[in-house]
Amino acid sequence: MVPQNQQPRRTQQQALPGKGLNPVLCIIVALVLLGLLVGLAILITYLTLRPKKLVYTVEAASVQDFAIGKDDHISAKFNYVIKSYNPEKHVSVRYHSMRISTAHHNQSVAHKEISAFKQRPKNETRIETQLVSHNVALSKFNAKDLRAETTKGVVEMEVYITARVSYKTWIFRSRRRTLKGVCTPIMINVTANSLDGFQRVLCKTRL
Repeated sequence: MVPQNQQPRRTQQQALPGKGLNPVLCIIVALVLLGLLVGLAILITYLTLRPKKLVYTVEAASVQDFAIGKDDHISAKFNYVIKSYNPEKHVSVRYHSMRISTAHHNQSVAHKEISAFKQRPKNETRIETQLVSHNVALSKFNAKDLRAETTKGVVEMEVYITARVSYKTWIFRSRRRTLKGVCTPIMINVTANSLDGFQRVLCKTRL
């Protein structure tokens, strides 16, 4: 008996049904991501609203053509080298405007506007400026006091810094705030025009 050719059996492999995502796990992941985003937002807000104090120092000072007239008017050219330091690691500072003035016993005798600039994190910016007094009237007390100091060869001055600044980290920028700095005492040798030999002065700053 001749065996009949048998057709091979064809078996179809049924696809296994896909496993659905665990809804509890999805909720946990979403909450973790939300917590990270909220924490990051709080950190950025804190850095922009409560930054570290900017550090200012007067590195050098000198005066040229210093003279006090009989009418108690002063004429002089005050040269200052001021250093600004941003101690933040992730926050930059934008100076929209800056005004530097010099005074004797709170009476301003000269000032100058400084151009806007940007200060990156951990950056030191050196500002060299000359403030010119041209026939500026002094009070009787200040005129007498400056004459007495001049005879000793050293005059005591003050430097005031006023600036409008804003802070930026990533895409977040703070509102503009007013920075004020006071640098005193600035002891200037009136018998020499050189900046050498000056003792650095640390300024007090506040926002």
